[in-house]
Amino acid sequence: MHIKIASRRSPLALWQTRKVAALLEAAADGVTTEIVTMLTTGDKVTDKPLPRIGGKGLFTKELEEALLDGDVHCAVHSLKDLPSELPKGLAFVSSPGRANPTDALIAPKYSSFDELPDDAVIATGSLRRKAQLLAQKPGLQFRELRGNIDTRLQKLEDNGWDGIIMASAALHRMERPELITYELEVERFVPAVSQGAIGIETRDEDSPEIQLIKSIADDRTMTAVNAERRFMRILEGGCSVPLGAHCRRTRATDDAWEFSGWIGSLDGQDVLHEVRITRDPFDTAERMAQAFIEQGAREILG
Repeated sequence: MHIKIASRRSPLALWQTRKVAALLEAAADGVTTEIVTMLTTGDKVTDKPLPRIGGKGLFTKELEEALLDGDVHCAVHSLKDLPSELPKGLAFVSSPGRANPTDALIAPKYSSFDELPDDAVIATGSLRRKAQLLAQKPGLQFRELRGNIDTRLQKLEDNGWDGIIMASAALHRMERPELITYELEVERFVPAVSQGAIGIETRDEDSPEIQLIKSIADDRTMTAVNAERRFMRILEGGCSVPLGAHCRRTRATDDAWEFSGWIGSLDGQDVLHEVRITRDPFDTAERMAQAFIEQGAREILG
């Protein structure tokens, strides 16, 4: 069996795709893989903040077109980039074990977020991160930030900013964990939906290839990220609104889940944040999203 896998060309995307390829080749005898790389809209337009380019699907559209055309068997994404509503004929079917979902502060002059000056200059392209940081320190100033790790680090040095925010998982996967000053705890800074997870998308059909792709999924990760994506879908959120959700097994017992939901205004002053312990994270995701709507979530998100 030969499986063709679509991937973006960035170093992180290729790391994730090679991870998936290795899992597939180890899953059954005789499996071979081929990685097909391509540029997405988000890769091509690097001089504008993501929300101004168009929001959803910026890093997935071209890979999905290859899937629909039958050129590849699956596409590998950072799952947080994959919209909750997919094009007709496609499905999110598999995610291996999730990495650290937290956001990471890189601030060479400080040791934690709380040490930052109230008017510190922080660079990030994420509206969620800006809103969450402003909710804690309303005087923070922000600069836009995109690019790979080295590009972002160079901008940090060249501009003299106080810090930048990145996903912890990206730094660990690129073997640069020493850059992390402080991992923002999920209790205060709820991560993006599915952050730290790899998402594998296929055509919505049955085939030996798709069955094999489904077989490498991690059950606990799939439960968590699908609950988070359900929360986002109900609230009609995406990467261009300040919304976060995080689902994990509780530390106390292995048959219960902790589900955290967060939304906020762009200035971080209007916030809804709740944590519930549950044995049914899907039902909890739905109930919490509906409760947020009743409390004015759509008005807060704009």
